[in-house]
Amino acid sequence: MFVLTHNIYFHKEVTFDKKRSSATARSDETFWVVRKTSQRSELVPFVENPIKSSYELLWREVRQKPPSDTAIQNVMRRILEHYFKFYGGITPEDIIDKFGGKDKMICSTLLSWVNDGSHFATDDLYMACDPGQVDRYLNVFQRIFEESDHGGHFKMMMGDDYVELPTEEAHEIDVASVKPEDA
Repeated sequence: MFVLTHNIYFHKEVTFDKKRSSATARSDETFWVVRKTSQRSELVPFVENPIKSSYELLWREVRQKPPSDTAIQNVMRRILEHYFKFYGGITPEDIIDKFGGKDKMICSTLLSWVNDGSHFATDDLYMACDPGQVDRYLNVFQRIFEESDHGGHFKMMMGDDYVELPTEEAHEIDVASVKPEDA
């Protein structure tokens, strides 16, 4: 069976298969894109479904190793804006209150854009941060989903790149086991 379409939503529905790995097509399927180059059409094969929504592309940025130190904060804000506005009923204030210290400030920063509603070109300013800050932002980003009882969505979107955050107790043990000379 050949399915040709320009409709991304139709394509996503027709090709959805919960048994498919996010990395490759199943053995009984192939994905192709028809591209017109010069005066002829060309069939380009893909090992995975090449059609992605803008939301999926944002998540691809989050999964990128190493993450972009200039764009990752903006990417996380856009994901949170889309997801929590789409599902509604979750107030940023309730999520922010579940955090403390610097993590609360990071959470507030990430969620502040969600209620903004209107955006301008200057809203997409980028601020570079060091790798340690990027990791902390990514951890808080993951905890936002977990603390709002949407950890399953985070896990699904991260796919094979999902890493469970250590519990507070495990983190305290790790910190306690570090020798002063290693710090």
